[in-house]
Parts: sequence; structure tokens; C-alpha cells
Amino acid sequence: MHAARRPWSSIAFRLALSYGGLLLLTMVVVLTIFYVQMVSVFSHRMDREANMDLQRLQQHALNYGEDALRKEIERLLSDGVDSQTEIAILTDRDGEFLTGNARVLRQRRINTFGLRELPLERNGLTMTGRVAVTELPSGNLLIVGRDMEALHDIEHRFMNASLTAAVIVVVLAIWGSVGFGRLVDARAASIRHTMLQVANGDLRQRIPLSDDEDEFTRLGRDINKMLDQIELLMDGVRHVSNTIAHNLRTPLTRVLLQLRSARHLGGNEQQRLLEHLEQEVQALGTVFDKLLQIAELESGMRRQEFGVVDMQGLLADIADLYAPVAEETGSYLEVVVQGHPCALGDADLLANALANLVENALKYACQQAGGHLRIMAEQRGDMIDLRLQDNGPGVPPDLLPHITDRFYRAHERQPGHGLGLSSVQAIVQLHSGSLHFANLTPGFEVQLQLPAAPGVERA
Repeated sequence: MHAARRPWSSIAFRLALSYGGLLLLTMVVVLTIFYVQMVSVFSHRMDREANMDLQRLQQHALNYGEDALRKEIERLLSDGVDSQTEIAILTDRDGEFLTGNARVLRQRRINTFGLRELPLERNGLTMTGRVAVTELPSGNLLIVGRDMEALHDIEHRFMNASLTAAVIVVVLAIWGSVGFGRLVDARAASIRHTMLQVANGDLRQRIPLSDDEDEFTRLGRDINKMLDQIELLMDGVRHVSNTIAHNLRTPLTRVLLQLRSARHLGGNEQQRLLEHLEQEVQALGTVFDKLLQIAELESGMRRQEFGVVDMQGLLADIADLYAPVAEETGSYLEVVVQGHPCALGDADLLANALANLVENALKYACQQAGGHLRIMAEQRGDMIDLRLQDNGPGVPPDLLPHITDRFYRAHERQPGHGLGLSSVQAIVQLHSGSLHFANLTPGFEVQLQLPAAPGVERA
């Protein structure tokens, strides 16, 4: 309604009107050029014909005398060719009419010869003639040319047609601008309506998409993707808030009860209880540190520290750190690197993500003798492909989509806070990579794909 009352407030209306004005300006320029060219062509044609007739009559007078010239003028005016426009006049040196089909108004002596315009009278009507004037040997003046009323009539018709065309263009421009503004407003109305509902808290609303693959459809699709992500993030925030409250309530209650018990204890028992409480509080601090780290990673604050990361050296450090841990349980850690892959990222964060994955594999697959963990890395095109494969029990297929959720643990009996894979997921997303999980027969596979460092040649 607002756009209908004030169409000029719409940028679509102003843009369409601007293009209409540009079209009108273009038309005016083109018509002006055409008009100038048309008048120039007609004027040159009239001048050329006037000069040709003048020279022919002048030569006729020189050859046969002025009496023959008068007869030739009468014959010329009565031959029926251009009789409506041609002019031929013979006057004496003072401008007195001798013969012809018109008279010079404001009778006077003509001293200017050649091409010129003269006010004339013919058949009782006043007109303007474009004529060529010359003086004969007798002193008489010969005036030959064309009536300019025909040219003036063409000019008048041309100006009327141009004015009519300009009015039509203006009307069409305004009509088209109003129609275009209403069309754009109608297409944008669904977007505004959906955004208003989202602003009021209904994150499930989506912009209806048409079958036409136009700009509004693509914009609506992009906004719907954004709303999907916002809804997912908001659900994640609610889930995290509920999970934090659920997971922290029990340890905090336990700490409170133990603190109350410690007041009634003394000596070594109190000391042991306080040490246990210290461990509980440290574990809570670890949970909060993990949550803060994940939040920092998801905000993208660490992306400015990216550089070239030698994956071969990084995996060698991981193997040196965790191979002894695997050997203690009779398991085996193997690292296989093809070529010399280099990733673009933060070496500390990538090391942290790999350490989390290796620790998970050692926790679930290498607790008993015979466990085997293989880490493979190679560069494929513009991506680094990392795979961690173990021969452990794997994860139930229905739980795979949830193992990166915060505080989610596929195996509840194992110790932990359920934040390790969430941290890995955040690190991979920060690096614009992807993380995939799959069960093997037997075993479990984690696949990381990270962007390769540009300009670094593979070995």
C-alpha cells in the first residue's frame, strides 16, 4: 500500500523511470540528428536545382536574348514539372516585375547575388523562397529557386510526429515504471513477510520459491539456506544450554555435598576429600575451556593465523607422541604419507584435532592387544585427504549423525565429556574442510579433507 501511494519511493520505479528518461534522451538525440540531416539534404537539393536552373536560363539569355528568356521562363513555369514549388522571376535593375510567377515583397534594388532567401508573393499568398539571383548583361535580375513552404511543411510534420513520439515514450516510461515497481514490490513482499515472521521468532518460516530461475528465486533460495543455518545454530544453542545444565548439575551437586561433608571431617580424610574436589573442579574447568575453544573456533577468530602446514612433519610428531601409548596395550600405530602434502591452516589446531581423533581411536579400539590404528595422508588436487582407520568396534549406524554433537558420547561407559569430536568438527569447519565418519568391516574410519596450501608443489 505504501509503495502504491508513493511510487517514487521505490528504487525499482526510479530505476525504470531513469531508463525511460535515458530512452527519451536517446530518441531526442537521434531525431535531432535525423532532422538536421533531412533539412540539410533538402536544402542542398534546392540549392543545387536553383543553381542549375539559373545557369541554364542565364545561358539561354546570352545565346538568344532576353525576349527568348521570357518565353523560356513562361515555358518552364507551364511545363507541369514542380509547378507548385518552382519560382522564376525576371525584374529590372530596380526590382520592377517583368515576368515570372511571383513578386518580391518590399520592392527594392537587390544588390546581393547568389543563393539567399527572399520574401515573395505568389497567387496572393506570402511565402519564403530559397532562390539564386544573378544580374544579366542588360542589368535586369534573374531570380530562380524553390518555394520553402514545402520544406516548412515537412519540418512541421516532423516536429509534430517527434512530439507525439516523445509524449508516447514519456507515458510508456511512467506506466512501465509503475508496473515494474509493483512487480518488484510484489516479488519482494513474500520476502518481507517471511523476514517479519522470522523476526517475531518463528524460525521455521521459509520464502516460497517460484519455478522461474530469476534473481528473486536465487535470492530466496540463498535466504532460505541462511534461515536453515540460523535455525540449526539456534537449535544447537538450545541443545548446548540444556546439555550444559544437565551435565553440570550433577557434578556441582556432588561438589556441594562433598564440601558440606568436609566440614565434619578432619585430618587425612578431609585432605583426600579436598583433593578429590579439586579434581572435580578441574574437570569442570576443562569442560568450560573446551566450550570456549569451540566457540572461538566457530567465530573464525583464528583464521588470520593460517599458514603452510607440513602434514608429513605434523603426522610424524603425532606418531612419536602416541606410538608408545599404543605399544603399552600391545597395539600398533602406523602412519602412511604419500608425497609431501601441505595444508593451509593453523598447525596447533590441526595437531589438536588429530590428537583428539587418535586418542578416541586408542580409547575405543586399542585397549586390548591386537589393536591397529593407521593414519594415511595424501594430496588430491586442491585438497589434502586424511584418513584414520582402526579395527575397533565402530559406532552404531544410527548414532553416526550425532557423534559430533556437544556432550554426546556413543559409548557411555567410556570416560569423557563428549566434546572432543565437537572440537574436531569446529576446527575442520574453520579450515573450510569436511569431516566424515564410516564403519568398516571391522573397524571405524574418520576422513578429513582440508584445503591444500596454494603455490606449494607436491613431491
